[in-house]
Amino acid sequence: MSKPTITVIVPVYKAMATLDRCVESIVSQQTEEPIACILVDDGSPDGSGKMCDAWAARDPRVTVIHQEDRGVSGARNAGLAAAGSEYIVFLDSDDALRPGALQAALDAQRHAPHSLVCWQYTTEEADTSAAESRPQTGLARLWLDCLLAMPWNKLYRTEYAQQVPFDTQYTLGEDLQFVLDYIDLLGRTAPDFAYTILTAPLTFYDCSREGTLSTKYHADYCKIWPEHFARLNKACYAAHCPQEDMRPLHRAELTVYAEGVADILRRDPAKRAAVRRDKAIAALRSPWLHALLERMRIERCYSAYYLPCRWRSVRLIFTLAEAKRTGSPMFGKLDWAGYYLLGGRLRRD
Repeated sequence: MSKPTITVIVPVYKAMATLDRCVESIVSQQTEEPIACILVDDGSPDGSGKMCDAWAARDPRVTVIHQEDRGVSGARNAGLAAAGSEYIVFLDSDDALRPGALQAALDAQRHAPHSLVCWQYTTEEADTSAAESRPQTGLARLWLDCLLAMPWNKLYRTEYAQQVPFDTQYTLGEDLQFVLDYIDLLGRTAPDFAYTILTAPLTFYDCSREGTLSTKYHADYCKIWPEHFARLNKACYAAHCPQEDMRPLHRAELTVYAEGVADILRRDPAKRAAVRRDKAIAALRSPWLHALLERMRIERCYSAYYLPCRWRSVRLIFTLAEAKRTGSPMFGKLDWAGYYLLGGRLRRD
């Protein structure tokens, strides 16, 4: 078999229900250049490993790595180290590529050799939107458009990606760190580096999945996300992202953090409410949060969580977060109340 141009890396763990759909979406891709698929069985305790071997037996483009449970980052790193293609794409075992996805990504890359090619995703398995590309220069805008933080909607040059493996110390936000590391390396090697966005959803994201990291409580949430956001903000300022993008980015960061504070009150395993409250108040004393609020004051950037976080009112933060989570009109009422308390001087855009 000739050397593949593109390799799709799939971490596999307890994926029996969706693995066939995932792999079929890869091997059925119609491309002008050869492709390969690496399945990394990350110590699956079910029959997923045998399913991987069955795919390798029936299709020579599929290879399998079996390893002890090292987590999704460790599985991706194993596949990354084994890839010998020019490009790689990551795909989760419960997701799928839509027909023509790999060729569309390769065509966009050939058209703009020094760009990072990214694409939209869909939660509708039968989505058939046409593939079109547009240039994008703003890193902050990529975050705001929900295109930055995930690793599986981008085409990577293998030789660069292998230099910035996933940090296995993180169990939250590690994907964003990998993407930022890759962008930093790509920017240093390509002076006219830019982004190319494919507006068609090339990846089907199965949002029906159960037990994902986003549904779990993370005790270090309010410690880890400031590290990620500090890195993201530094990269955005270095890229000279416009203020009209930085304001909503900072607003989004405050929302993520405040909802993490609320989650301490909601799901922290401490039995006593007073202990959970003390943990939440401690998170509100974060130097990073103080710096963010000061930056938002200078930018005149309003958020419903702005005053509650300044006041360190865990009760208000929890009330807002619960209202937003349940779709209660109370969120809008408290949002506008805070805005008018500030005299309407801050910007809502």
